[in-house]
Amino acid sequence: MTILRGLPDLGAPLASLPGTVFRGYEDSGLAIALPDRLDLERAADGTPVLLVTLVRGEQEPYGRIEAGFAIGSPLSEIGEAAARQAEEQGELLRVAAADPRGGVLEVTARLGPVAEEALTPPVELAPDLLTRARVSVALAPRAAVAAARLVEDATLPVTATLRLTLRAVAPRLPLATAVDPHEIAVRLAARFGVQAALTVEDLAGGLDELLAGSLAPSAPGPGDEAGGPVTDEARGRALALRLKEILARPEISAQASAQVSAQGRYLLRHPDEVLPGQERVDLAVAAAVLVDRVVTLDPFAAARAVSGGTLDRHVRRVTTPPLPAGHVVVEFAANLPEPVAGLLALLADLRIPPAPPLRPQPVTAGAALDGPGRTGTAGVVLAAGEEPSGEARLRALLDLPGGPVEVAGPWRPASDRHVLLGPADFPLPLTVVRAPAELTRLATAEVVTADGRVAARLDGATPMTAVPLRPEDLPARVVVRPTGPGRVIELPLDKRDRLDLDLVTLPGYGAQRATIACRKPPVRVEWRADGADDPPRSVRLDRDRPAAEIRWIATSPFQPGLVWRVADGDQAGPWSAPVAPAERLVIVVDEAKPLVVNGVEMRPDDAEPGVWTYLPPGPFLELGQDGRPAIGLIEAGATAFLQLTSRLDLPEAARAALLGELRRRASGEPEQVRPAPVTVRRVALEARPPDGAWAPVAEGTSSGLPPWTTALAATLDPGQAAAVKAALSGTRGRLRLVGELDAPAGPEIRVRDIADLLEPTR
Repeated sequence: MTILRGLPDLGAPLASLPGTVFRGYEDSGLAIALPDRLDLERAADGTPVLLVTLVRGEQEPYGRIEAGFAIGSPLSEIGEAAARQAEEQGELLRVAAADPRGGVLEVTARLGPVAEEALTPPVELAPDLLTRARVSVALAPRAAVAAARLVEDATLPVTATLRLTLRAVAPRLPLATAVDPHEIAVRLAARFGVQAALTVEDLAGGLDELLAGSLAPSAPGPGDEAGGPVTDEARGRALALRLKEILARPEISAQASAQVSAQGRYLLRHPDEVLPGQERVDLAVAAAVLVDRVVTLDPFAAARAVSGGTLDRHVRRVTTPPLPAGHVVVEFAANLPEPVAGLLALLADLRIPPAPPLRPQPVTAGAALDGPGRTGTAGVVLAAGEEPSGEARLRALLDLPGGPVEVAGPWRPASDRHVLLGPADFPLPLTVVRAPAELTRLATAEVVTADGRVAARLDGATPMTAVPLRPEDLPARVVVRPTGPGRVIELPLDKRDRLDLDLVTLPGYGAQRATIACRKPPVRVEWRADGADDPPRSVRLDRDRPAAEIRWIATSPFQPGLVWRVADGDQAGPWSAPVAPAERLVIVVDEAKPLVVNGVEMRPDDAEPGVWTYLPPGPFLELGQDGRPAIGLIEAGATAFLQLTSRLDLPEAARAALLGELRRRASGEPEQVRPAPVTVRRVALEARPPDGAWAPVAEGTSSGLPPWTTALAATLDPGQAAAVKAALSGTRGRLRLVGELDAPAGPEIRVRDIADLLEPTR
């Protein structure tokens, strides 16, 4: 497993699914959809989120465009197609949306047959403003005049162009070469022109022509495969993806790029920018690359289509009165994802240093930024002809458990009458959580902090929110509760910028499989998906086939499992309780009822009379020859070293006591007890600081045979050493053992607190 795991693998497209979808690298069961559409977000009443403000007065006209852009891909269609494909071909796929790292937005208009007018300059957008969030862009005087014409004339097209940057894994080919980047830059400039604008295809063709003769065979990296036909096109594209960040930069204008290619366009770097040297390019080894996706939309046409062919409700015209000399009105706007949970008030501050001799005193001003536009104005008095130049910041009044609390963001330069503040200027990090209508019809979602506080709630009236999270709020989680029958789903936030709760990406949705088995054939078993009204399907198990694989489609992540029953002729037994899906799930329909002895579930072994089996209940701490737990902390100055040995099975004395109690309670004459066969995939020791999250200190696998012992050792940092000392002194919640194993009925994860394991020995 590498840090590239889960990125879109450009060498593994899923052409059978709609949209642009790739398998996840090192996770072939993951289908990642790249964004391919741009829409206007809808408000709660269904109207498009678009507002054009036009301001006129003594000064030159100016304005602002505020729009909610929704970037997406056909996830529902992809999920349905993946489910059908799984039923037909047996391959199970989980669906996820690609995670953009950033974007550049530009809005242009065509005012004549060929004249293209830029309404806004290219605006960089951070990840938390990409998927579903409001964007606020100022209109310069020329652009404001153009916008006034555009809102009146529906025949003039307006284009919002967004170029998204995503991280992916380059396709692999069994070839490698060594290049001098500076020499390649010189040769590309000679062919295309200095700082020429190229598509990825243009760059691929140029690089293939220059480097094809120098490529030599290369073996793939460990655990990887370099596949696919080595065509000129594939070879050139693989070279371009790995070298374009060295040889080129994205074109600033997203709109100009979109006219040429859906993947954007790049400007060759000047050869003087590219350093000479030797760079090995091994196309057989997996490497992370940046790829661009360009999506476009006419926001004015989209709003007109929903608003009866007019933009009247989306335009605000403001006329400002004349002001005395030196009096200046500063307009503030906060470009934040909305709404912000718990935000009682948002304010903007401005401070301008003295400018002697005409203005020897500093100037301060502030404004309340009221929603939903989050704009406000403040008047300042400067020297005649002076323009405002100082610093601005955001202040927020938040509703917290102890009462309203005011927090202030950082000061940052502001040298204009129009001050735009974004998410980076908000006093706390914001995490955007979105629940589309498909989800809010079935469930509600809550953002819950580490101390159990509900920081935000999403439903049909509030399908999106930005949650400000303090360090003490982490780790936070999202709890999704169905309004009807079904299970509750919890998802960690993990300090991410945003989380989209699309139905098809929630755990449990889509195609599932299990093995159904019996101890005493023949048996006919019927099953169907939990919550489905379809007629049940059936399978007959006999001595030649005592187990069979079954599949079903979970159309709701809240009811992802199945129900089953045993049918005998025309008679059918009661339906089972819903069985949740799990990796390598095995359902035994006539499993013997367990007998709980000393807290351990025991079952008779049908193959060997007199033998009873149990699932090993560890992990435990192994005991040394002196009978004490095998855990030790060694300190030498500032260095601390930990040694620990764990076991999964019961100690011999506990197993003997188990057999004695079993003989007293069970019918027949039990002769032996033994653990059921399991495979231990991972044993980890994890530590947690008092206000932080669990993190592994050491991990390993087991001996492979009972009692499945694992020896762990680690050099500790001060925080880990403190957690170990706390656990050794009896403090719970600081140090734990985690065991991951494959049991006969499916995978299990066991967690044991070290303080609890040490309790009997104190």
